[in-house]
Amino acid sequence: MNKTLLALIVAPFFVLSAANAVTSDTTDASAETIQEFTEMCISWAKEDDVSDEAIYNYVLKCVNDELTSEGYNKVTAVKI
Repeated sequence: MNKTLLALIVAPFFVLSAANAVTSDTTDASAETIQEFTEMCISWAKEDDVSDEAIYNYVLKCVNDELTSEGYNKVTAVKI
């Protein structure tokens, strides 16, 4: 019973520290990094023959994919 009680007391601390570690691992990318990814994604969109109507969403998703793969936070908008 003592081990169970100890586990119930200690468990929330592990959950909080794990959640804090996850949220603090990502940072905002610099404007330069976002611009580089945007230009790269525009180039890929042209190679993939993405229509003018769909290019913004394509580039936004592409930039966010690249940012998250590099450990950065996602953005809500890009400048094309």
